[in-house]
Amino acid sequence: LSLSAAPTNRISVNNIGVKAWTAKTLKFSLEYYFERVGLVSVSAYQRKIEDFFGSTVFTPSANFLQLYNLDSATYGAYDVATQYNLTTPVRMSGVDLNYKQALTFLPDWARGIQVFANAGAQHLTGDDSGSFAGYIPRTYNWGVSLTRPRYNMRVNWNYSGRARQS
Repeated sequence: LSLSAAPTNRISVNNIGVKAWTAKTLKFSLEYYFERVGLVSVSAYQRKIEDFFGSTVFTPSANFLQLYNLDSATYGAYDVATQYNLTTPVRMSGVDLNYKQALTFLPDWARGIQVFANAGAQHLTGDDSGSFAGYIPRTYNWGVSLTRPRYNMRVNWNYSGRARQS
């Protein structure tokens, strides 16, 4: 039990009745390897999450406050924040693409250059009250590297789509 500062007037309570969530995932992947120099792959998955966590804020009753030995005259105006298990499953599906190749066809002075790129996209469906803050539906990465016997140089780029805030 934690009592927050007066400006928010919120009591946060851990719900001991919350069950652990479980997930079943089905994933298919197709990969092709270039002889000694790289690969290209694509994979798709679907995940079903049962008993995922939701969050709620409510005005407590006097009986609820009594369960926690809190005086209703003092804390009756406070809201209560807690979590619960969602009653419907949350489904997540996605696809990942990956490419990596050493550029062995380059002249000797440029040997050791390697390029890569990958992308991921996922979609979430189900009860919208799930706790998926920070969920990012799209990511893209790409880069190039140069490997020599005495050193290794890399340049990598990353793009993350708009993160879900709450």
